[in-house]
Amino acid sequence: MGIDAKDRAILRILQEDSRTAQAEIGRRVGLSAAAVNERMRRLEREGVIRRFSVLLDEQKLGVEITVFLEVFIESPAHEREFVALVSKLPEVQECHFVTGEFSCLVKARVTDRRALRELVLDRINSLAGVRQTRTYIVLDTTRDDPSIAIPEPRQDETRPASRRRSKS
Repeated sequence: MGIDAKDRAILRILQEDSRTAQAEIGRRVGLSAAAVNERMRRLEREGVIRRFSVLLDEQKLGVEITVFLEVFIESPAHEREFVALVSKLPEVQECHFVTGEFSCLVKARVTDRRALRELVLDRINSLAGVRQTRTYIVLDTTRDDPSIAIPEPRQDETRPASRRRSKS
């Protein structure tokens, strides 16, 4: 089943505050709480909603340093093992295969320089296949928003099925 305007509205509300009561969501989008619940369950089943979580203030928890690491993996044969191992590191928040000179871009948060040294030198650089890393320390963050810009439906998706032109 596709995602309609009501689903998009529900998703926007949940991104803003995932603790919003279903009755309140329903009031805002024009549905009953039961209908909102069913839509949310369907969106979870379909994998649109991956999980509900809380955003923490890293500074208040003493996690002072954010870094981006470019990682050069010497052979594609090592990529799967690298991803499996780096995904287990609690400091690592993101790992992306990228185009360009390096194989992966990793985002991590650590408490201090000592923790950064241990992460990069002892744990990431020592992984099989890692040939080189380049570390970028974030000096200041001006925007850090995990929200996704939920796209509006394309024009051909908004017309009733009977009015859509066949491509055959």
